[in-house]
Amino acid sequence: MNKVVAILCPSILAAATIGLTRCKEASESPAVSAGRLGHENIPAGLAGQFSGDRAFSHVEDILEFGPRPPASEGMAKTLAYLEETLAGFGWETTRQGFKAATPDGPVEFSNLLARHASAPDEPASLPWVVGGHIDSKILPEPFLGANDGGSSTGILLEMARVLSSDPSAASKVELVFFDGEEAFRPGITPTDGLYGSKYFAHALARRSSWPAAGVVLDIVGDPDHDLLFNPEAPEPFASTVLTCAERQTFAKPFRVSPFPIIDDHVPLQNSGIPCLHVIGEFGKMNYWHTPGDTLDKVDAGMLEKVGRMTLDFLAEAPPAGDP
Repeated sequence: MNKVVAILCPSILAAATIGLTRCKEASESPAVSAGRLGHENIPAGLAGQFSGDRAFSHVEDILEFGPRPPASEGMAKTLAYLEETLAGFGWETTRQGFKAATPDGPVEFSNLLARHASAPDEPASLPWVVGGHIDSKILPEPFLGANDGGSSTGILLEMARVLSSDPSAASKVELVFFDGEEAFRPGITPTDGLYGSKYFAHALARRSSWPAAGVVLDIVGDPDHDLLFNPEAPEPFASTVLTCAERQTFAKPFRVSPFPIIDDHVPLQNSGIPCLHVIGEFGKMNYWHTPGDTLDKVDAGMLEKVGRMTLDFLAEAPPAGDP
């Protein structure tokens, strides 16, 4: 997960570079032709059902498939696993396939979109889109991305199980597993990285309505580092998630990021969808984007805290207002 544009250290992210990225992505996404849906919370009380052990088991299973860069055997096995697991929880999935230009030439990508059987089919959107990326970065040595991509995937799968226990909750949430978040070169640039989320945001123009709000998770399984949320999150989202986080007693602080971060929430925001983005402080993880990002960097208890916080947020967040 390359979070910064063209550089590796997030603490020296240039505001001008972010502005360039946002202008580029805005030009690639079509103008909103349909209205954004009204805000709808999921029912309260589901967070307690979220099991960190179950989420961890999914991460463990996915890592058995090996590295999972786009169009790889590991990605194919991961997609099949997600589809089978989600089907078992009553979710219907769609592969959103597309081809995009990369520094290594054209590559086939595949987002996985999931809706519960109780939810309406497209072309309508659902009030919430909750996502994270599934791909792992291409490195000279095998890279599993246990925390970077694996942790959020495990949480989303366990959220699917919990939400399925209440169809009135599940019908309000679309789960999206983004492909191609990682750049093919060291850092994300306007033309390299965020392939899946850019395509998803662009394709929303074909729907009759747009989501009211979004949540994106990434690198959230390590309890030994601070957990951050995006500084551009709407104030109602920021205050609500801080309240939800207090219930989880994280070992390290949960706080607003001191700098903007480029991740899969940015194309959604540029499309007019207010978002909450939650991410571990990856710049201080000495294993980030190295073969050391293995299963021991993910903690079941941390997955449980983040999963429960997210479900509480979906139940309690007030409307964001105009994006």
